[in-house]
This record gives sequence, structure tokens and C-alpha cells, in this order.
Amino acid sequence: MRYLWVIGLGVAGASALGQESNSEGVEFFRTEVKPILEQNCFKCHGGTDEKGHPKVKSGLQLLSRKGLMKGGAHGAAINESEPAKSLLLEVISYQNEDLQMPPRGKLAEEEIAKITKWLEMGAPWTPEDAELMVEVHDPLAGVTEVNEKTKAHWSYKPMERPPVPQVADAAWNANPVDAFLRAKIDEKGLQPVGEASKPALLRRLSYDLTGLPPSLEDIKAFEADTSPDAWSKQVDRLLASPQYGEKWARHWLDLVRYAESNGFERDNEKPFVWRYRDYVIRSFNQDKPYDRFVMEQIAGDELPDKTADSQIATGMLKLMAWDDEPADRKQHFFDVMDDNVRTVTEGFLAMTAGCARCHDHKGDPIPQSDYTKFVSFFRGIEPMGKGGKQTQFIESPEFEQERDARMVELKAEEDKIRKWMSGVEADARANVERTRPEVAQKVNNLASMDRWLVTDARLRPTSWFYSVTKPADDWSAVGFRAEQANWQQGVAPFGTASANAQARTVWTGSDIWLQTSFGLESIPKAVMIHLFHDEDATIYLNGQLVLQREHHSIDYDRIEAPEAFMRALQTGRNVLSVHVKQTAGGQFFDMGLEVDAVTPADLVLRRDLRAASRQDRMNYRKGMARLDEIAALKKAPGIEALVITEGGPVPPPTLIHLRGSAHAEGDEVRPGFPKIWGGQDAVIPPVPEGAKSSGRRLELAKWMTRADNPRTARVMVNRMWQHHFGRGLSPTPNDFGYLGTAPTHPELLDWLATEFVAKGWSMKAMHRLMLNSKAYRMSIASEPKAAAADPGNDLFWRFNPRRLTAEELRDSILASTGELNLEMAGPSVYIPMPEEVLATSSTKGGKWGTSTPDQAARRSVYVKIKRSLQSPLFTDFDGADTDNSCPSRFTTTVPTQALAMMNSEFIHTEAKALAGRLKREHPDDLQAQVKRAFELVVCRSADESEVALSLAFINKLKSENQLDVDLALQRFCVAVFSFNEFFYID
Repeated sequence: MRYLWVIGLGVAGASALGQESNSEGVEFFRTEVKPILEQNCFKCHGGTDEKGHPKVKSGLQLLSRKGLMKGGAHGAAINESEPAKSLLLEVISYQNEDLQMPPRGKLAEEEIAKITKWLEMGAPWTPEDAELMVEVHDPLAGVTEVNEKTKAHWSYKPMERPPVPQVADAAWNANPVDAFLRAKIDEKGLQPVGEASKPALLRRLSYDLTGLPPSLEDIKAFEADTSPDAWSKQVDRLLASPQYGEKWARHWLDLVRYAESNGFERDNEKPFVWRYRDYVIRSFNQDKPYDRFVMEQIAGDELPDKTADSQIATGMLKLMAWDDEPADRKQHFFDVMDDNVRTVTEGFLAMTAGCARCHDHKGDPIPQSDYTKFVSFFRGIEPMGKGGKQTQFIESPEFEQERDARMVELKAEEDKIRKWMSGVEADARANVERTRPEVAQKVNNLASMDRWLVTDARLRPTSWFYSVTKPADDWSAVGFRAEQANWQQGVAPFGTASANAQARTVWTGSDIWLQTSFGLESIPKAVMIHLFHDEDATIYLNGQLVLQREHHSIDYDRIEAPEAFMRALQTGRNVLSVHVKQTAGGQFFDMGLEVDAVTPADLVLRRDLRAASRQDRMNYRKGMARLDEIAALKKAPGIEALVITEGGPVPPPTLIHLRGSAHAEGDEVRPGFPKIWGGQDAVIPPVPEGAKSSGRRLELAKWMTRADNPRTARVMVNRMWQHHFGRGLSPTPNDFGYLGTAPTHPELLDWLATEFVAKGWSMKAMHRLMLNSKAYRMSIASEPKAAAADPGNDLFWRFNPRRLTAEELRDSILASTGELNLEMAGPSVYIPMPEEVLATSSTKGGKWGTSTPDQAARRSVYVKIKRSLQSPLFTDFDGADTDNSCPSRFTTTVPTQALAMMNSEFIHTEAKALAGRLKREHPDDLQAQVKRAFELVVCRSADESEVALSLAFINKLKSENQLDVDLALQRFCVAVFSFNEFFYID
């Protein structure tokens, strides 16, 4: 066992012995100062806690002069050269708002004066305890290094398949899960409780696997089934339900911080991110092997057999909160890298590697270099674009039907936009014919881009052939072809930076010769030349000199093409040649040719014509932009999805960041695996020609999904156990390290992990194993002896009850009213949001959409998740944190929950809907309506006393509160929704 002397940053003063021998000073300390320290400081800085363990806050010991001089986490407590500036004096004088001692209240001024005088005397101390220091056991000693101790930690050591124990009760030997649990229960001399009732079991199983309640008919059928496999048939039925994928996808989405917006101030949309959610649901329903599921999300685009689904899966790496306008863009880029490292290492490996971002891990053998190795695997990922849009089109036969349907929608939208725009154009033309007839005569139906013969850089840069050495004398002749003369090719503008524009192709000499071409089907009546040059420019068209300009321009000049230019135009190919000569100053050239015509769009958009209203101009521009988007979507293959992209096959180097700062760069680190598991560098195979990524993520995914990886299988079976039994075998599912909590049944966890791999990483196989156990079918009833010996139920001698999650609560309410829409997949839906919540958004109206009532009644997993705007129902009932990996949700019991169930608009709307259903099914029969309410909400029949109490409650509302029968029934439905029996499973 290793102990640590608690030390600080200071060192003992050289004059300590002399001060201690000063009898006057020592006596002053003994009688005046030491009592103050004993009363106010010793307890926390060298005393003991209620268990007798040393208590040394902030590493500071004040039991001795040695401890005082060594100081603690905040540095030396005494400044020997300038006692008035001592940290001890600063904190007891309450000069520092963040550090004030003692915390319960400031010392009296006379006490502070005594300590001040004592410090000025050199802080003399009673000799008998001047060197006293307490020993503090450090439970984490040695765990931050790779050594025999850390290698032997339960989650760092290799998995081994332990033998299944045999217990005295033979019925508990049939399922290995039961045998492991019963062995520990027997060791403690305890007994497990009995089995729960069939109705309770089916309700438990239905919520566990589908997130929805069973119908009363399902419960009765199960009660009537006396076959030996009655239970296993229910397990198989619910595992085959499409709703299974929706329920278990929600668990996974918690882990990967799923949300559909970027967060931060603007909280922009993450486009098509819902495809990732649908991918997860499909994967669970298909029982996709978990190792493949992991690989697809980390490197689905790099798999040799990649599919549309595997590419969509990489959207997991884009789910983080993202700032589209960070104060420090470089630092934020690495914040995003950090988010991915944390999500992957915590979510898949239960490894808190993110704690080693700024320094070596303080509680696990994870050096900062190991953290940086993980970063290196993701280093090639391109940063999110402005606005957060980074989508790609994915081709796949499985999405052809969706694409066809989308094309029909786009065509309808395009027709609608064009029809509206044509109407605005017609109105604008009528106005111009009345007010500006000379302009109306120039109207031409050319599209905006079609009228440009050569575009300048303001619209779209044109590529030119060019030469900076004097060409042949015939360079401007009709038959001269620059490409055949081996001229270079570059994109305009040419030159250097100008006051109003930036060159794209560098030209720094005195002369440049340029040539480009354009085609014509007919000769236009007029052409406008847009020319920006420095200095002299000579222009030839089809071998003829058409324009000469001297001196420089400071911006684009708009020049009506001279007669010589118009005469030189010809149908077919036209060759434009330019010579620009410069003698002093900066070089610059750009040129565009535009047919001088007025388009219908000009009539609407040109403010000087005053032919359309400001609102029409704004909407017309939006229409044009949307038509461009539609055109691109129609040309693009496949479906659009938010996926990972990399900048190329060779990522930039990955450097250690000192103190976590992207601007304090240290040594380069290559992709590799943690030292605790060998620390080998990852061997990245050469990427094929034309590869768009490095292949690094694929190597990480392969390592993570190796059958002998000590974490991946352990972590996932622990999560499955958690969601079936109320908590994981290790209660810290995202942290299997020293700062986490060790499993209560490590042998069972290892047996399950090895079984998971042996069964081909099949999650449904593991569900069947756990759900068909006697342990899962136990009652929630307590037993006094077991409760006293194991109050936390660590031995699983009973079943842990649980409350409905926020999503289960909403879905169950909608199911009871008959409104629940079980349509699957597709874009997320918007549920009604209170105005008070919308008002909290920093953007007008909160950018919250609307869905039809039928769509708004879909399952909660399909509800839009906007980081800055979440439904009060989800926040009140402990929905998942969307900013970080959420391994387990808190279950709170707070007054706002009861108030929400009594007063929220949602509850009253659904109570009205439930009352409507009751009246439709049992018109004019209040007693039958009450009985049916119990069946729909709590999945059982009401007994006579419950019916009587319910009828009395309704009659009291009518008689004492003067409510009509319909409103009284609605209030009864509000009460039923608040039953504990509805809220809690079992």
C-alpha cells in the first residue's frame, strides 16, 4: 500500500528554527494564535472526518509550521519576505471573493490583527508540533501509470469466460444469468422474492422492448396461455415488433448526444440528420451485429463494402453542438474533435479519454499522448460549413422509391413557384409599359445567366488562356488558338490585389495577353462590356480591333459595345483576345460581356424601375434561390444525408496541445492505441487511388470491434442490463475506469460479454438471454431481511421498479386516446409548443415549425429535437441531455411534474381527447366510461371500489364545482393520467 505526504507549493523557511526558539513569539502563538487556528482551521486542514480519516482540504495542512510553509493547492500560505502579502492573510481578510476562509464567516478584526502580528514575527510555532504532518491515503496512487496494478483492473484486463456456478436451487441453474445472481444471493444468506404477476410482467416487458403499454387484450391472452413457453413467445413477439427499434434507438440516441440543431446562439438546423435516427431504428430492428453497427458509425464511408446506411451512420460524428461563429475558430475545431473523442471513447469504450485533453488523466492510466492518438484518428474530418450544412448525395436502390416521391414533390413545388413568379413578372411588365415604354421595348426572355456571354468574377470567374511573354505577331488573328500555342490557363481576375477586388491568377509583369471564347446562336441587338483594367487595354474580337482603353480604372466600367464590336460578332464560336499593358502601380484585369436586354426578372428586381413592391422583390429572390436549389436536387443522384467527409487521404499532422490550447502546440502524435493495451501505433494501409479519406477511422473501428477488445462487448452488455434491470452491473456505464464504480457481478459481466461475441454480436440474442431469466421476472416486492442486508438491491434479489421516461409518458397518453400515429421514419415532426417557451428563443418565433395533428401525434422519437427549444414535457420528466453523451437519465420527483400533469395544455388537450373516446365507445354510460378509462390508461380492469370512487369524484365536480358532465369527465381523465400506477411500471 502506498501513501502520499500532502504537500503544497511552498518550502520551509530557513529561519524556522530560529523563530521557534524565540520564546516570546512562541508564547504569543501558543496563547493568542493557536486557539484561533484550532477553532477555525484545524478541522478541515489536518483534522479527521467522522470516520477517523485525515481531512486535508485543498492539500493544505495547518497543524504545524511545516504544513503552513508547504502550503496547498493555492500555493504557499506565507510570504516570508512580505508577510502582509501572505495568502493566509488574504483569505481570512475576505479580500478574494473566490477564496474566503473560514467559509462559515469572517474572523473578528482582533483575531485577524493577532494573526497579522504573528506573521510579522516570522510565524513562530510551538516546537513540539512544528514538524507534524498527517499521512493521507491516496486510493488512486499508481493508477495513472501503466503497471501491474492497472493492468489487473477489472476492465483493463482481457476478457475471460468464467465458469457458470451451480446453485442449490436447480431452477436457477437453467439460465446462466440466474446462476450467477443466485450464487451471490446465497452467499449472503438471502432469498430472492417471488415472480411478479402476469399482467405486471407483460407491462414491464412491453415498455422495456417497445416503449408502449400492452393492450388489455394482450394481457388477457397472456394470462390465458398456460403453455411452458408462454413467456418466451411474448419476448419473441415484442422483439419482432417494429416499435422495438424505436424504443432501443432512443437509448442509443441518448448516448451519442442526438439533436437536430447546432445549439449556440443561432441554433441552426442540422439538415437531414433525421436519417441517422432512422438508420439506428432500422439497425436495431434488423438485429444488425453490434460490431458492424459500431464500424458503420465510426468509418461507414471507409468500409470496403460501404452501403447507403453505412454512410448515413457516420452522421453520428456530426451530432455535436457546433458554433458557426466562434471567437477562436481553431480552438473550436479542436473542441469538435474533442467532442468526437469523448463520445466515441465514453459511449463505445466507457473510457474517459477526454479527461486527458489538457494533461495526463488524474484517475486512469491515460496520458495526454493517448488522448491525442484518438484525435489523430479523426484529424482528417472536414470542419462543418457555414450554417452547419455538410451533406452529400448517396445513391442506393433502397432509396429509389423515396427519391421518386421526392422528385414529384419538387416538381409540384417548382411549378407553384414559377406560376407565382410569372404573375409578378406580368404585373411588373404592365407597370413598366405604362411608366417606362422605352424599357419595355428591351424586354427579352433570356434567363439571367443566358444573357452573359462572358462572366466576370463578380458573377462567376471565367477561365482564360494567357501569356506574360510576348506571343507571335498573329496572336490576335482569327485563326490563332492560344491553347495550341501552349499558353497557360488561369481564372480571372488577373494581377494583384486592387482596392475593390482580389486577383485569382497572379500577374506582376508589364504585359499580359489573354484569350477566351463564347458561342452565339443569334446576334444580339446590343452588348454591354464590363471592364476593370490597369493600365491600357486593347481588345480584339474575331481578329478585329474593337476597343482601346487608356489609363487605369478603379472599378468595373460598364461600356456600351461600340459598332466595331457589334459588326465583329458572328454566330457560332467567337474569339475574344485582350492585351493589357502596365507601366506603374498595380496590375489588374477582368472582363465580362452581357447582352444588353431587360429580362422579366429585371423588371421585378431593378429598384430604379419601380415596377414591383419591396415585398415582391424579396419573395422573388427567395423563389429564384429555391429554383436553383431544386434544379441541383433534381440533377443530384440519390438522397441527401448529413455525413462525415474528409479533406483528402493525407490529414494534417496531429500535435499535442499544451494545457489543451490549440495555439500551444507540442510534439506530433500518430494514430495509435492506448498504452494500457500495448500502445501500438495503428498500421494504416495505403489508400486506393482517388480515395477521399485517410482510412484512419476504419483502423480504429477494426480495433474497437476485435473479439478480444477488453471494453466494447463489456460496455454494450452492461448497457443492455442497465435498461432491463434498472441499472448496469457497473452503475457507471460511461466510465469503467478507476473513477467509475466496479461491477457488482464482474464474473457475470464477463460471461455476458464473451457470450455476446460468441453469438455474433446479436443484440436480440442477448435480450432473449436476459429477459428469459427468472431474475427478470421477479416481483418488485421487498423482503425485510434482504432489504436490511442489501438496501441498494446490489444483489438483484428483487426487481427494481422504474418510472416511465418522458417519451413513454407522452406516447402512452396518445395511445390511450387512440391518436398515436405509428407511422415510421422520415423527417421529424413539430409538436405544439407553448408560446412562453417559444418566447425564450433568441431567434424570432424560435424557428419552430408546425405539423398536421396527425403527424404531431407520431411517436416521441420522431419529434424534432432543437437544442434551444425543447418541449416542457420532455424537460420536466428528465429527457436526455443533448450536449453530451447521456449514459443514464436521472429520475427526479419534483413539484413541477405534478403541476405539469394538472395544468399543462398538452394534458388537458389529451384529457379531452380521452373523454371523447370514452363517450364514443360507451355513449350515455358513465360507469362504462370510467371502467374503460382504467383499461386504456393503466392496462387493467377497475374494481368496484375504484369505480365507485371515480363516479363520486365526477359527481362532486358536477355538484360542487358546477361543471357539466363533459367537463367533469375531462377532469377525471386528467386525474387518471396522474395515477402513480400509470407513471410507474409494475
